[in-house]
Amino acid sequence: MDWKTLGKFTKKSIVKSCEIIERDERFIPQAVSIKYFPMAIERAEGSLVWDADGNRYIDFLTSAAVYNAGHCHPAIVEAVRAQVGKLQNYTVVYFYNDRQVRLAELLTEITPGIFQKKAAFAFSGSDGVDSAVRAARSFTGRKQILSFKDSYHGMTTVALSVTGIVGQEVKDRVCPDRNVIFAEYPDSYRNSWGIDGYADPSALSRAAMEAIETLLVKHRGDIAAVLIEPAQGDGGMIFPPKEFMQMLRKATEREGIVFIDEEVQTGMGRSGKWWAIEHFDVVPDLIVSAKALGGGMPISAIVGRADILDSVPVPLLAYTHTGHSVTCASAEATIGVIKDEQLAEKAEEKGRRLAEWFRERAKQYPFIGDIRQKGLLMGVEIVSDRKKKKPDKAMALKISWAAWERGLILITFGKDGNVLRVAPPLNIPEELFQEALEIMNAALEDAASGRVSDDILPHLKGW
Repeated sequence: MDWKTLGKFTKKSIVKSCEIIERDERFIPQAVSIKYFPMAIERAEGSLVWDADGNRYIDFLTSAAVYNAGHCHPAIVEAVRAQVGKLQNYTVVYFYNDRQVRLAELLTEITPGIFQKKAAFAFSGSDGVDSAVRAARSFTGRKQILSFKDSYHGMTTVALSVTGIVGQEVKDRVCPDRNVIFAEYPDSYRNSWGIDGYADPSALSRAAMEAIETLLVKHRGDIAAVLIEPAQGDGGMIFPPKEFMQMLRKATEREGIVFIDEEVQTGMGRSGKWWAIEHFDVVPDLIVSAKALGGGMPISAIVGRADILDSVPVPLLAYTHTGHSVTCASAEATIGVIKDEQLAEKAEEKGRRLAEWFRERAKQYPFIGDIRQKGLLMGVEIVSDRKKKKPDKAMALKISWAAWERGLILITFGKDGNVLRVAPPLNIPEELFQEALEIMNAALEDAASGRVSDDILPHLKGW
């Protein structure tokens, strides 16, 4: 990518960032990334980040929904600092460590369900999903996993296999797990059944479940788990009808199928509740958490029914650094911050205001097609024709570019790459929240008025 050429489209100084970009492209494989802007992040604090050239940004991405408590929260930094000075880690595969146990106790307290629970740990959402699938297969003695089209679950072998947003041809090149079945996720805005799920959620729920029941009959006795995101994140922040989720849960109970709630992106207070599944009054068998769990440190957790997790043969949940002392300390501090600062409640209040703000702007800008939100889990769909719901990735990228140019990190995602991904820290201060709204307002106007050149589009990879 010729980032220096892209520099002519911005008034920002990006010289130092471009130097880092050139070295990155020389030494880092391109498969690592889907880059958006010519910026190399140098430091961060709270809701702000600065690049190598000193440019300041309000962060409405939070490193892909990682920093729910903001960057470098003092309580989390201190917990990490204290633990590093005491014990970085000693493998819990052979001995015991209080840090892992304390975090497991906390997670069993804040996750849904009154049954006996346990927790296992790994390093990312990807291997957390792998572990949950391993547990479901061990418990049931079955192989097949029912996942959903346009889902995203990660890049390790099993997680990639159950990911629906990556094409099968690409997955076939790296020999993924073939024991996966894909069903259509009930998207209220746009679905193959032509049903307006907002107007008639029951009809959409029935249509989606009829298709799933067909798959359950076809593969009866061989489905180990249903793996579902309570909000389909990288698919464009799509929320299924509550009735669908409850029907799906009843079907899994009837068929003896493990219900895996994948909360890598949606958990830890971001939806306005600890876990997004709580919006549906459904209790899963297993929950997978990562991203925000570590407060910036790499950790994932699989929490749920003790009998399911205990069914996994030794040592198939063992990693040298599982339950790492420093990451567990960071996660424990993060849970404390979310509790003490009531961040789920703050997410609910700010998310409601933000959704209303976009609804008001939709009256002015016809390219705003749909606004999907629970707490500060939000996706704003950009379309070229509101009636036909035609995705407009180019306009979405222009809005993102204009926001970046003015000092706001706002990127796109979704199955068509046309959805604005809105995910600020849950504790963003009011003055920065208002500043971000002003920038977004200007960015919408910049894109709508043609002030953002089409010439930037070939330079922006995007989702």
